[in-house]
Amino acid sequence: MNRWLIFFLIISVGLSASININYRSQPLSEEIRTQEIDNIEYFNIFELDKVFKALITADLLDQRLYVNIYGSQITFLLDSSYLQFMGEDYNFQYPIILQKEKYFLPITFLTDILPILFPQKITFSSNTIIADTPIDNSIKTIVLDPGHGGKDPGAVGYSKKNFEKNVALQVARKLKEKLEAALDVQVLLTRSKDEFVSLQSRTDFANKIDADLFISLHCNAHRNKQVKGIEVYYLSTAKTDEARAVEAMENSVVFDFEGGDKAVQQYNDLAFILADMAQNEHLEESYRISSYLQDNLTKQTTSYNRGVKQANFYVLRGAYMPSVLVEMGFISNKSGEQKLVSASYQKKIVNSIFESVRAFKFKYDKMR
Repeated sequence: MNRWLIFFLIISVGLSASININYRSQPLSEEIRTQEIDNIEYFNIFELDKVFKALITADLLDQRLYVNIYGSQITFLLDSSYLQFMGEDYNFQYPIILQKEKYFLPITFLTDILPILFPQKITFSSNTIIADTPIDNSIKTIVLDPGHGGKDPGAVGYSKKNFEKNVALQVARKLKEKLEAALDVQVLLTRSKDEFVSLQSRTDFANKIDADLFISLHCNAHRNKQVKGIEVYYLSTAKTDEARAVEAMENSVVFDFEGGDKAVQQYNDLAFILADMAQNEHLEESYRISSYLQDNLTKQTTSYNRGVKQANFYVLRGAYMPSVLVEMGFISNKSGEQKLVSASYQKKIVNSIFESVRAFKFKYDKMR
């Protein structure tokens, strides 16, 4: 009798050392390890990130922890056993504990509270949580769009010997290699050689492969050969005369190489997309990565900072993902052209964009 009792106790202790997570419709499983603190079972709150792809942030001034699961926010009050969800208060019996700069929640949050908060997605029975598979919206696929190409040379250099289309493709190839080597992403190009690709085909391609980020690479030009600097655009109505001038220059591809007025009208018929929720939801994210890019590019290249701008570029219309257009410098400027065609300067451009994408990916993955 004692032998069976000991065996039962051993099994019970083993079960109490972790909570199993099984996902519906998938053979995958996870485990949340627990530990005893003051004779109560607790677990590290960051285990929720592992099993639910949760975003976890702390506001020490407000004495609150925020956890986003399945797109809904749970607010924990530090040093208490209370949380707030959808305007309601819930008590999970034992307070949050801070140990060695790590926050621990009592196991009752998993066993008693989560199934109440998400009754359609989470159930608990026999030491196992059955949960809907969390949606992984992390950035996995990036489309790089080397501007122009083929019969469309893009901007012509100060020397009349170099063209925007070649610089954009050179940078795109190097950037693809660096991104794939250092980040867990797939990078695809809208063109991998000197060929003409219509503007609409570029974003259509990104949409069809369900890309998570779209970056269009360009060189700028101006009648005034002294104009210089870097600027990054995201899709919206142009706010300044300068932005409208760049918009007109990049959009002129449609008139010059895609069929004239008729083709322009087809693109203009897409103007309603600016008000389309499927795209507008990404405008804030597009602005965020634009800011990262502008800051990193100007710092690493020491180029003149022309700022983050907005314009209604045809190539960004219809891209249902965060999307930006990078003007890497003025090829119409003598020193700008010399820099843009040099391997060392292109390396700075590549490193700057890489750092921006890495920072954005980290932030975006956590937010999603």
